[in-house]
Amino acid sequence: MRRRNNLVSAVNENLPKGKKMKTQHDYLRRGILGAVAGAFVAITAGAAGAAGYPDKPITFIVPYSPGGGSDQQARRLQPGLEKALGVKVRIVYKTGGGGAVGFGELWRSKNDGYTISNVVVPNIVITAKGKDVGFKPGKFSYIGMTARAVGALMVPKNSRFKSLDQFVAEAKANPGKITVAGVGSTGKMNMGDLANILGIKHAYVPVSGGVGKMIPMLLGNHVDAGMTASSHATKHKAKLNTLAVAGPSEVGTLPGIPNVKKWGYMTTWGVMAPPGTPADRVKVLNAALLKATADPKVRNMVIKNGLQPMRQTVAEAAAYVAAAVKKHSN
Repeated sequence: MRRRNNLVSAVNENLPKGKKMKTQHDYLRRGILGAVAGAFVAITAGAAGAAGYPDKPITFIVPYSPGGGSDQQARRLQPGLEKALGVKVRIVYKTGGGGAVGFGELWRSKNDGYTISNVVVPNIVITAKGKDVGFKPGKFSYIGMTARAVGALMVPKNSRFKSLDQFVAEAKANPGKITVAGVGSTGKMNMGDLANILGIKHAYVPVSGGVGKMIPMLLGNHVDAGMTASSHATKHKAKLNTLAVAGPSEVGTLPGIPNVKKWGYMTTWGVMAPPGTPADRVKVLNAALLKATADPKVRNMVIKNGLQPMRQTVAEAAAYVAAAVKKHSN
């Protein structure tokens, strides 16, 4: 390299003024300066992309009926999101189709960061399984999961079933006669899993619009039982009894309720944006979500409602949903 540079210097002495050959040092210096300038442009461009966002209200779509788990989640997060983002967060309801109507509404929304929605996993995957619902669960921009709950089998307070054993005994004595309500195809799958574990047959009653639509059916004794999550069982335990919960351990807010260890039903609530939402805006929303869920009042409310708090990065949320898509799409 030194020999080449000496040669270049000798040649340059015989060239007209203003005409010079470039040395490797010249090219290296130019390359470094170019790289630094490029990095600076990239950084400032990214900052400019997020700068000023948000500067108007954000719409928060709830794809299930008022009073359900998604509505509760949105209401818990709303004050913290507004404080962190500095704008109003307006909640709107787009219900039906086991959440498909609301998910579809988000899918078609402008991907500018001003429309977000609840997401319920694995419900969103199961709802879309084998159907043309107008959206692809794995393609949304996921902001983060915030809470999860295990499955719960509920009955009215005045039910003839005072225990899981009684429920199983009658179901076996009268196959397919006991009616169990649940939200859409997700409830059907989860009750089917429990029925297989218990060795019983039942009549499934699908409910559209969320748990908020199912509770009156139980309170009015229109069905024998309801398939839901431990959070709903906790919220309504003054009016409804829980016969069993899913998972290997007892739910703290439902003491004394037997758990079915082989029953792996778990529901997770999170927040997402339309597919293709700019990454810098998703990061802003994720940061706001983490601030909202870090509030001790919100955390205590989550635990009190029979839920387990969750906090995720954008990458963790995307991986979480990808795993659910892989598990439930086949």
